[in-house]
Amino acid sequence: MSILRNWRHCLFWLVIGCWVGQTIWLAWYYAPDVKEMAWRVASGRTGTAVRQEDPLYRWALTLAAVIPPRDTYIFLDNYEAGKEIEARYHLTPRKHVLLSPAAPPSFLFHALRQEKASYLVVREGKKPWKSQDAVAESAAFLLLPVPGPGLVFKVDYERLPGKFHD
Repeated sequence: MSILRNWRHCLFWLVIGCWVGQTIWLAWYYAPDVKEMAWRVASGRTGTAVRQEDPLYRWALTLAAVIPPRDTYIFLDNYEAGKEIEARYHLTPRKHVLLSPAAPPSFLFHALRQEKASYLVVREGKKPWKSQDAVAESAAFLLLPVPGPGLVFKVDYERLPGKFHD
């Protein structure tokens, strides 16, 4: 009976020791952020804190201010899960056409003209995309100075020629 009691006693203190160790580790891990988290809780900014730190969220809000609600935009994205959907959510009343960055210039220009899109939005502006040179050479595109991870072009779709060949 004494061995059984000793075993339970040791197991109890082992669990308590693991719990204390985990608490100390969490306190050490989150120590740099405790001051900021306490300030956010005290000021009531807990819900928007994570979204405000996301560059895609801030960029989508800027796009919503730049693109008028009745205009159409073409969004070039590599179909990364959630990114295009999040941007579309913030730009809701605007007509949205999704294309891959690998789309050839002829298809991109045809889609811009067909959909009468006034804006071209490239989510990953620093990465090369297939139609980049054609867009840079065309007078129908004006790069807007929108800060964020991507590029935004104002498009005059009427200046794009009607027939395209690669």
